[in-house]
Parts: sequence; structure tokens; C-alpha cells
Amino acid sequence: MGRIKRTVITDKNKIAAFTGYRPQKLSFGNDLSAPDALALRKNIEAEYMRLIKAGYRKFLTGGAQGCDLLAAEVIMELRIRLVNEMRIEHVVCLPCFNYTKAWDEEQRRRLKRIIDDSNGCQYVSCSEYYKGCMQVRNRYMVDNSSLLLAVYDGQKGGTANTVAYAKQQKKKIIVIHPRLLTHIELIEGPEDTEKIISTSAPLNYYRQDPGRYGAEYVIGNGTNEADDEDEDE
Repeated sequence: MGRIKRTVITDKNKIAAFTGYRPQKLSFGNDLSAPDALALRKNIEAEYMRLIKAGYRKFLTGGAQGCDLLAAEVIMELRIRLVNEMRIEHVVCLPCFNYTKAWDEEQRRRLKRIIDDSNGCQYVSCSEYYKGCMQVRNRYMVDNSSLLLAVYDGQKGGTANTVAYAKQQKKKIIVIHPRLLTHIELIEGPEDTEKIISTSAPLNYYRQDPGRYGAEYVIGNGTNEADDEDEDE
């Protein structure tokens, strides 16, 4: 993985963490050229730009395959695009030392590029893999941020647990539905998918009216008990 740049997270204000599904829960899997992948990437970028306009300057991602790597690559591009305007920090939070041993070489290269570009890589558990280390990583990111951006549609698993934990900790939450591509306020909780979808509003501003972007948006918060731990994000 190369040299690891360690970082210490101090001020939680204006720090945003990210959580989202792995390839098996996404319609496009690992095919980043698929229309759904390109659309989701655009929407993640739109949310990050909105957060940057709201003053967020540090972003935490979890280094998992699927949405985590996609979101991290969006941050990489924004850091380059905005380098002359502001400093954007990105910290990659990994669950354990041998995290990528089962990955194929292409995914390992993606993660290495992300880490090399980042401001730091934090091993949340300084050990080999153990059951529960993924959730320890996820909770670490929530605890060290003030807002959670989630690609989520109600499926049970690590992402659902992370959203529930963020609500329990009364963090601000933004949810992007991975297929409908809507920006929603999480109201009742992750188990009530139908109500969540029914309260959605279109997020695809880049397709409709770019001038609207950066105006008003609502971020939900609240409390909810997490589901039983499931390490599949």
C-alpha cells in the first residue's frame, strides 16, 4: 500500500463522513462506465459541492469497494479542481491492516491512488481483521464528524447500521438513493423505506437546473437504535 500518512482528527465541526454500499448492492457493480454509476457519481459530486459551499473542508471516507472508492475519487477530483480556491482535506479511514488481501489488483490500485492523494490514512484498528472491525471503522467516522453523507435505500447491512448510529448520535444526515437518485431527509428511520422514498425530492439538479444548486436543503437528524451488526455494507 506504500507509505501511510497518519492524521489526527481534532475539530469535528464542518467534517463530513461518508458511507455507502459495496458493489453487490449496486445495480452497476464495479462497472464505473455504466449509466447508473455515472449518474450516482454526479450526484455525490453535487452533494460534496453543496457541503463545500456550506463551509465543509474535511471529508472522511472508509476505503471500501463500491461507493466508498467512488466518493473518494470524487473528492480527489474536487481537490484538484478547487486547489486555487481553497484547501480541501481528505482522510481515508481503514478498518484493519490486512483489509485488502482478498481484493483484485485493479481495486487495490484504486485505493492506493486515493491514499497517495489524501491528507492521511487512519487505521482505526491497529490489528489484523477481526469480526466487527468494519463497524468500529464506521462508528469512528461518525464520531469524528458532524455530518454523514450516505448512499442508502433501506437495505440492511453496514450502511444501515452506520446511518442508524449517526441518528442515535444526533448527527446531521444526507441520504442519496442509489437508484432513484433523490436527495432525502431521513425522518422515521432506516427501516421505513417507503416513507423515506415518499418524502424524497429530485436531486438531479445538474440535469435540470444547475442554477438551483447550492440553494436551500434540509438535513435530518434524530435518534434510532442500530440494527444488529451486519458487516456487509
